[in-house]
Amino acid sequence: MRHWLLLKIARMPRVFICGIGIFVSLALMLASVAAVAWLDQSRTAQRHDAALQLMQKVTAEGSGLLDRLARKGRLNCSDQGLVDLNAELLGSRYLREIGVLDENRQLICSTALGRLSVPIKDDYPVHVSRSGLELLTNVPLTMAGRKVAATIIQRPPVNVVVSPYATDDLYASADAVWLRTTDGLFLLNANGIEARALPAMQARAGHLEGSSLSWQGLGYERVSMAPGQDVVLQTRRNLPAIVQGNALLPVLLAGSLLIAGLVIGTVTPFVYRLGSLRNRIGLLCDEAHLALVYQPVFDLATLRPVGCEVLARLREGETTWAPDRMIPAIRGAGLQRRFDHAVARKAIRELAAHLPAWEGRFGIALNCFPESIEPDVLIPLLEQALRATGRNDLEVCIEITEHSLSSELIPEVQRLKARGFLIAVDDFGTGYSNLRSVTQLSPDLLKIDGSFVYELEDATVRSNLIPEIVNIAHAVEAQTVAEGIEKMEQVQLLLAAGVRYGQGYALARPLGIEAFVDRVAVTGRTDPEA
Repeated sequence: MRHWLLLKIARMPRVFICGIGIFVSLALMLASVAAVAWLDQSRTAQRHDAALQLMQKVTAEGSGLLDRLARKGRLNCSDQGLVDLNAELLGSRYLREIGVLDENRQLICSTALGRLSVPIKDDYPVHVSRSGLELLTNVPLTMAGRKVAATIIQRPPVNVVVSPYATDDLYASADAVWLRTTDGLFLLNANGIEARALPAMQARAGHLEGSSLSWQGLGYERVSMAPGQDVVLQTRRNLPAIVQGNALLPVLLAGSLLIAGLVIGTVTPFVYRLGSLRNRIGLLCDEAHLALVYQPVFDLATLRPVGCEVLARLREGETTWAPDRMIPAIRGAGLQRRFDHAVARKAIRELAAHLPAWEGRFGIALNCFPESIEPDVLIPLLEQALRATGRNDLEVCIEITEHSLSSELIPEVQRLKARGFLIAVDDFGTGYSNLRSVTQLSPDLLKIDGSFVYELEDATVRSNLIPEIVNIAHAVEAQTVAEGIEKMEQVQLLLAAGVRYGQGYALARPLGIEAFVDRVAVTGRTDPEA
């Protein structure tokens, strides 16, 4: 899919540029809305946290006051007793009134009403929280000249009234405020929530044991609670509520359009460069896109094939990319290792599957980039590929061009040779390597560049160097392979010069796997019918 898209982009760049502009605009707009939503939920979380902290202080202050009163023993409603109770309130920030109850839980006096001539029996239900706190909610009281729905913390024979300012702040912090009781969640307050929505909200909040944020469609729901507290805060916000009156959103949307314009200007030159192979080469350097051909290597004395050189092409749809186009792209993208590894795996697998059993050893010559000569990686890869064939008549030869031969590369190549892989110096005679470096490398094969063979019949100075190359090969105990043999007459001349192996169009062209097997199998087959 990605490859198909890159090809479409290369063919229709303007359409793609417009698409980028639209996509970036929409993406930034959505990101702006998401950012606003995230900020909104962050503010909601802050409100919840502040409210929970407030409730913790109220609870701590109320419990502390009730503990102190309990330690005083029996309370009375005498004038001095009421003075003492009022004194207890002086240090309270969130408590406004203390009441004293008789054994029937009837109010007999309070710091606000004084001593009552007739005890007051409240019929308001008492809600017991998980921690054992007794609460009366929405109790109508008159405080500071205004009627309020008060919250009372009760521990007989005493109760305390929570400041309405504290409860107002608590209730304003969330859409629904719940109290955890032994029977489940009890609704303390709801703001702007339809009654039919409350049971579902209660069910969602009831199964949670910690704070939670869930995104629901284009909105979110936050449920907040704190360890050791019995209050649960729940807020739902949909997208219209989030963006309504948000001054930041128009600024973000305008910025999104501006950024989209800048992006279009930036990507336009890049889009027009997408048609180059280098931009797609990363999608082609795999076995699926490899088109391998195999050129037989012959023993020039018997004209019997002894192996082959693997030559790789890359196939992209109806197009086959030759080395002069694909190698610069591979180098430019830094994909030498991936390419060589894919070629090695596929070549070994194809040859093992199609080539009949071979008399002796059949050599598979693999051209490798210098960057791929990493013994720690290459040795396991090649050994695993050979083991997977289940055959013992195949051997791998690593070809390294003379130009790439360096003092840093020689120890790495020697490690490959020590593990039983053949080493060949390709295009020998065209570089600047000396006898010392060749001796250090100790290759198994020296491949004579085709330019020497081309001039062989004319007995030029260049062709006269072939015997010297053969002498160098003998000096390092290597065999020679002549490349680019285009005439059968050259075979005899090469034999006379001491060259043992050769390859070229006169002997066999590079062939696909099936044609290659048909070409070499007859002379290499081990069965009697061959």
